[in-house]
Amino acid sequence: MRSVTVVGLGVMGGSVARAVLERMPRVPVCGIDPDPECAAMAAGDGVEVVARLGDARVGGGVVVFAAPLDATVGLVGETAAIWRRAALAMDVASLKRPVLAAAAKAESSSAGGGAPGPGVFVGVHPMCGSQRSGYAAARGDLFDGADVWICPPDRARQGPASAARDLDRSDSAGAVERAAAFWTALGGRPRVISGAEHDRMMAWASHLPQLLASALAEVLQSRGIASGQLGPGGRDMTRLAGSSPAVWRPLLEAAAEDDAAALRAVERQVAAIRRTIEAGDWAALEELMHGGRRWTGERD
Repeated sequence: MRSVTVVGLGVMGGSVARAVLERMPRVPVCGIDPDPECAAMAAGDGVEVVARLGDARVGGGVVVFAAPLDATVGLVGETAAIWRRAALAMDVASLKRPVLAAAAKAESSSAGGGAPGPGVFVGVHPMCGSQRSGYAAARGDLFDGADVWICPPDRARQGPASAARDLDRSDSAGAVERAAAFWTALGGRPRVISGAEHDRMMAWASHLPQLLASALAEVLQSRGIASGQLGPGGRDMTRLAGSSPAVWRPLLEAAAEDDAAALRAVERQVAAIRRTIEAGDWAALEELMHGGRRWTGERD
């Protein structure tokens, strides 16, 4: 690995930079961020801060896009001629289809209308993070033990049920293997999945908890309950309400249909619980709670 360049030095990108600095001290790390404070803090840690991707040591290295989804889609398309010189290019947005589509289009265009060479871009989503923002919240151990979803380009011939089998036939297999090695070195647990299947799963596993935390915080606030009045359980349930709306809005817009379906399912369940309580059917309510307990892995 000749170098690592991180575009966006917030929580995720900053954590990538810090992890590489700590675990691969001989690998040069370049960083790009429009926030002067984030850039200055990263420079203090040893990151070589540059103004644009063209100023970084990209050739033969690793490029990681760690900006919000809408910015990442634009950057991937605009800078393809640069990141294609890398040995590996990735993004860490929590939705993959929009980024993979932009990368596939950019790779095709940069090939001059002909068939693009072996792909270097893969979509990545580490299942970790923080409700805090900025480089100050970055941690070198953020990825320790975290599942890291790796999504081959759209042109890879694979579906969610046959990822491992079809990777052998994909011209992006080398990039996927390099991505897996990179994230393993940072402490993660790589897992391969198609972009479409990943995004459907995230509507339920990521977007739904965020929206429910925001809704719960809004209801509590409307009833005059302050966050400091909550116990540990309440604080756990509302922690995500502190997340950045600027980061989440493009994600929710891109996955609006799947997110709405997930919310409708919760609405039906909450309505059923309310009716159970109104009817005084405590046995049914207890059974529902047992079901939730079993889902968490706790034994009755």
